[in-house]
Amino acid sequence: ILLLFSAPFIASWYLVFYSDFKQGDDGVENGILISPVIELGEVEANVIGLNKKETVYGKWTISAFVGQSCDESCEDLLYKLRQLRLAIGKNLDKVDRLIFSDSDEIMKYSENYTGQKVVYEKTELSRIKLVFNSVPSFDKNNIFLIDPYGFIMMTYKRDAEPKGIIRDIERLIKNSK
Repeated sequence: ILLLFSAPFIASWYLVFYSDFKQGDDGVENGILISPVIELGEVEANVIGLNKKETVYGKWTISAFVGQSCDESCEDLLYKLRQLRLAIGKNLDKVDRLIFSDSDEIMKYSENYTGQKVVYEKTELSRIKLVFNSVPSFDKNNIFLIDPYGFIMMTYKRDAEPKGIIRDIERLIKNSK
């Protein structure tokens, strides 16, 4: 009887300390965790379709960079960010989306992307680019996740599986309560 109850403990002890069980396991996140996190701070952004400015703070924020002109890939990115946020479901009010753009051309998409936040002012954009350049292996074509306190904490490839990004955000929201 003693062997029956002690066998699981002995087996787990052996697997953890004397085997390569789960070696190379990268964890449960689908993106790349930025460690240590980098403080972006409060960001003031224009809101598409509402003709006002709001600060991006207090919500999980999905963000990305676009160039001067909003071509087809830019529109695809706007669509993807909107759909990621909508797929969060009941926690929709805890997630925001933000675009960093080199021009205000993106503001013309008010019909389809109302509520999308955009930073295009040169001074704010240059400050943000300076902060993002300190992200290890920074790639302006990635999608970034910013926590409610203004820290850049995860990065995803632009072609990353949306389900993985959604799972990560849902897990973070659940654990941050």
